[in-house]
Amino acid sequence: MKKKLLILLMVLMLCVIFTVSITMAAAPDVTETTPVEPHIIEPIPIPSEPPGPITAPPTPIPTTREPTPIPTTPEPTPVPTTREPTPIPTTPEPTPIPTTREPTPIPPTPEPPGPITAPPTQVRTPEPTLTITIEPTIIGGGKGYIDVTCNINGAAVYFDGRPEGTIVNNYLEVEVSTTGTPVRTVSVSAYGYTTWSGSLSRMPSEGETVTVNAYLNPIVTPTTIPPQPRSGAIYVQSVPTGAAISLNGNFQGYAPITIQNLPTGTYSMKATMNGYSPDTQLISVFSGQTAYYSPYLQQSPQPPRNTGTVYVTSNPNNAAIYIDGTYNGKTPQTVTLYPGNHNFVIKLSGYNDYSTTIWVNAGQAQNLPVSLTPAIFGSVLITSMPGASVYMDSNFQGQIGASGTLTLPSISSGNHVFKVSSAGYNDWLNTVYIQPNYQNQIVATLTSIGPGPTPVQSSGGLNIVSSPSGAETYVDNLYRGYTPATLTGISPGQHQVLLKYTGYVDYSTTATVTAGQTTPIAITMTAAPVPTPTPKSAASPATMIGGLLAFAGIGIALRRRY
Repeated sequence: MKKKLLILLMVLMLCVIFTVSITMAAAPDVTETTPVEPHIIEPIPIPSEPPGPITAPPTPIPTTREPTPIPTTPEPTPVPTTREPTPIPTTPEPTPIPTTREPTPIPPTPEPPGPITAPPTQVRTPEPTLTITIEPTIIGGGKGYIDVTCNINGAAVYFDGRPEGTIVNNYLEVEVSTTGTPVRTVSVSAYGYTTWSGSLSRMPSEGETVTVNAYLNPIVTPTTIPPQPRSGAIYVQSVPTGAAISLNGNFQGYAPITIQNLPTGTYSMKATMNGYSPDTQLISVFSGQTAYYSPYLQQSPQPPRNTGTVYVTSNPNNAAIYIDGTYNGKTPQTVTLYPGNHNFVIKLSGYNDYSTTIWVNAGQAQNLPVSLTPAIFGSVLITSMPGASVYMDSNFQGQIGASGTLTLPSISSGNHVFKVSSAGYNDWLNTVYIQPNYQNQIVATLTSIGPGPTPVQSSGGLNIVSSPSGAETYVDNLYRGYTPATLTGISPGQHQVLLKYTGYVDYSTTATVTAGQTTPIAITMTAAPVPTPTPKSAASPATMIGGLLAFAGIGIALRRRY
């Protein structure tokens, strides 16, 4: 029975709550709130009447924009109940009644004065929904015009990347909607011209025209300086044709043939053909040029014609051998020759040339030992401004000729101070190492005297290391210090590098310098051979016998006399 009463009481309370809520929604301007006195729930709950008319507290519905919304949760939260009745405390401020998951019995409150206009109906409170009202935009509500002018007919016009047409008679009119999506960027492009792009200052209003002026510039192709070739080639044509061609001992093909992409330097070329004697020559390759090797092969000797051999040695070794004007390798070397006279020339940098003539006998082997003597003198070729005066070690040597060069012969090897001067120009002064038995070239560039700075030419550098370190370093015969050395301000192109170290053979090479780069050079120097003393030859038996007979004759003559 008690349970049925409790259920009935709860239904009545829910009806009262929704009735009050509907009433408050109809009259939201109630400003005074009378607090509800606490009630004690008896075992059989009976609502107690308040001493006076009770005005329902202002409980705004969450879906309305009232100043104090009632918080709602996705699901009602149950409020735990106890067996004992618990009074609901009231506060001076109006407190919204929280919504719980399970319906909790709440003491009914008297209906507010006045007629109830709506029956008590249980209504589920919806979640609050935020509605954003966007004013509708009427696309195409107004028409404006954007006029694009351009100096190139046929140029394509784009609005925000969308093609709009092409320029005709230096003009294009595009109709746009004043209330549509505004145009932000206008681009104009044509083949062979740089693309013009700009932002539209504003959209035209209805019936208005906004003008955009575009000017296209032709694409300028930068003038490129072709890179200077760093290699050359060798063209080989043999007589007779078809000779097998080798370069530094490596087979390259059959003549005629062009050997491409060869770094600058000197190469040993050899041509061979069955039934003919081989031909060997040294060919120098220069940057961007084609060298020519034209061997004329001679038929091999026919029986009974035989050949002889000559074994050529030198001190020091690695000297070049030239026989009858033809290069035949380096010492030590055995050469095979036809019978007869042959001219031999032995060359080595820093030493005097050795020349001799040898008669070769058929079937005979001969030896040619050569001791090279250090060269003492070299020559100098100076290139500078015509009319400039040249001084060496403070001594006047002459003037640069009209050809722009001056040759000084028979200059002792070693370091010399050269000065080139001309009126109105700064003196050129440098220390130059003169290599013996060699034409040393000096390029003296004079700069004019003036207040303005001298323009700096593009240059590169060299990073030179050697084993052993501490070698004297010369670039184009100019002394530049000791290794290891990093040299800067060197003009691009080919340069002669020379290293000197006591007890080692001088090392000379050609280095290529590139503008803006540093070329590394690693050099291993070779120890100079130690001269072997020649032992004194012992007296021959014939010499000894002759001496004894001479002494015997002198003794006999003296004895007869006395």
